[in-house]
Amino acid sequence: MTIETLFLDIGGVILDPDKRFWSRLEAEHGIPSGAEELFYGEEGPWHACKTGQITYEDYVLQMANRLGMEHSVLAALRAELEWVVIEPMVEWVRRVKATYGPLIVALSNADTTLEERLETLHLTNLFDAVINSARVGLAKPDPEIYRLALTYTQSPPGACLFVDDRERNMPPAQALGIHTVVYRGFENFSQAVNPYFA
Repeated sequence: MTIETLFLDIGGVILDPDKRFWSRLEAEHGIPSGAEELFYGEEGPWHACKTGQITYEDYVLQMANRLGMEHSVLAALRAELEWVVIEPMVEWVRRVKATYGPLIVALSNADTTLEERLETLHLTNLFDAVINSARVGLAKPDPEIYRLALTYTQSPPGACLFVDDRERNMPPAQALGIHTVVYRGFENFSQAVNPYFA
């Protein structure tokens, strides 16, 4: 089996949320544990942000209002502590790209600052393309974003592998014939992905 295109989620696969963000929210601002659901749950403004209906700035403003925080304070804290790079995964992607030569495509539910963050973290050259939900107006697990990804790359589904940390994002990709691996830490991932890059 030859993988021509590797679709990679960003959050939880290439970048991990910085746990210090949540602890600082609790310690300095009295925001209790479980705030992650407030930020990324379907009941809040994240859905509108990740599908490009509101800007990232509006999202942070709405979250600050929900949490009773100053907008500038929350924005600064997010900028300081939002993500950490999953270095073993980045090294694996670079190795696979150099050895096997697949297209490496980010397929991420994100806001419109994603590309800027990848640049800041020196990860832009890791990817041949970035499919950002906020820019295309579609978010996983909507089947249309997977169809868009296949159309963009012109790769047959059976020659594509999709890696994501959320199980619920897999069935629509599988229904199209795309191979999938759920990321649950690098050690488990490296074993699960071996059959595709042996």
